[in-house]
Amino acid sequence: MRHLPIPKAHTKLVCTIGPASRRPDILQRMLRSGMSIARLNLAHGDAESHRSTIHRLRDASRLTGYRLAIMADLPGPKMRVGHLDPSPIALRRDQEVRLIEGSSSDTSGIPYDFSGLADAIKPGEVIYLNDGFIQLKVRSIQGREITCRVQVGGNLLSHNGMNVPGIDLGRSAFTSRDAQLLEMALEAGVDAISVSFVQRGDDVREVRARARQLGFDPFLIAKIERAIAVQEIDDILTTCDGIMVARGDLGVETPIESIALTQKTLIRRAKQFGRPVITATQMLESMVENRRPTRAEATDVANAILDGTDCVMLSEESAIGQYPVEAVRMLTRIALATEKSRPALDSAWFEPDKKRAQKVEELMAPDLADLVHKIRPPVVIAPTDSGATARRLARFKFPCPVIAFSSAAKTCQDLCFSYGVVPVQVDSTDVVWREVARAWCTEQGIRRGTVVMTHGPSRAHPDASNFVEIFNLDEKRGETAASVADRSGSP
Repeated sequence: MRHLPIPKAHTKLVCTIGPASRRPDILQRMLRSGMSIARLNLAHGDAESHRSTIHRLRDASRLTGYRLAIMADLPGPKMRVGHLDPSPIALRRDQEVRLIEGSSSDTSGIPYDFSGLADAIKPGEVIYLNDGFIQLKVRSIQGREITCRVQVGGNLLSHNGMNVPGIDLGRSAFTSRDAQLLEMALEAGVDAISVSFVQRGDDVREVRARARQLGFDPFLIAKIERAIAVQEIDDILTTCDGIMVARGDLGVETPIESIALTQKTLIRRAKQFGRPVITATQMLESMVENRRPTRAEATDVANAILDGTDCVMLSEESAIGQYPVEAVRMLTRIALATEKSRPALDSAWFEPDKKRAQKVEELMAPDLADLVHKIRPPVVIAPTDSGATARRLARFKFPCPVIAFSSAAKTCQDLCFSYGVVPVQVDSTDVVWREVARAWCTEQGIRRGTVVMTHGPSRAHPDASNFVEIFNLDEKRGETAASVADRSGSP
């Protein structure tokens, strides 16, 4: 059995690694401060630098003893302005501008790098530039040239992003460049892949099929950052392993006044499907340059945790910011304070989707959650083969950790994305789980309290029964499991 330290907070912290955090000593401090998942943005850097970073991350995990999952982020078909000369250029309200397909252009037009945009867009639609700060209304399309009038002006830089909410761009989210980066990342040993600009489930299926052709089975995160993805969320959730609420582009693609409600809806839907959620973008953005976040940022993080997110993510804060370690510590502090005051989630929150067939384990989970909140055990034990049992329990945001014993190394790494789950790798599943649980608790210094354990069928034992076991660590109390179950009011 491999014993690793238990993270301080139940909420998992995703940290983007970049120039500010690549040093070995910084990585070790970030792990000790609460980092659970390291994110590599493959839109920047080259293969050699990414391989070096992965090697440093594995070394940091080994030296500190903290488990770490590594997630590579595919850039996807991001629409961008091409090269501008000069840059920036100032766009004024009511000015007429021409968007011209290509990587660069003369001063008579603004280049863009997305072939097919002129075929997909229509007069009257709005194009957003630079994270939505600049707005253009389409007047006419002629060949590859789009004529617009500036509705909201501002300074435009080379390679600023472009968004056209609500239109189907008619291409896969998995580009040829993504395919090359996917192969590099998987061969370098990452655990998870996040797929950018997903529109529907087929985008995820395509990435999974390619990974399997290469001989890999990564944990796939679908980034929800397009309006059409919100509409297709059920299809996406049936194909992915988890989602990221990527509020940067999503905040441009959907009305800004409804982004908070969209976030809540996506998190709740993912929980009904048993998928972990990462909430991302500008969580503590002011800490790129300051030691402390704003009050609004701290509130934003806390609300995401109360909404039910499994993970919160740092982007520029840890990649290029001046205080990467302090940003991780701040997330941990906010998470710990919020988790202590979290109310128990109403089981109605997880009302089964009538469109999907429900497994016995899913139907049992709300009753088990009610039992845990009544007994208040120091830990919940969940032996698991695929990780499904632990993920089902993670939805209920227990006040105690869920200890997931598994002999599968991949399962343990995948569970790094689930709230409150502490994966523990064991050598064999042919054991008496109660004794394994007692031994683990003793080694962790947990010697008192009533423990709840649940397990059922697995790939090795498909005919096993589903059951819940309750036992006492403190035998001096002379209390039987049955008496605890009776007193709790549970069967």
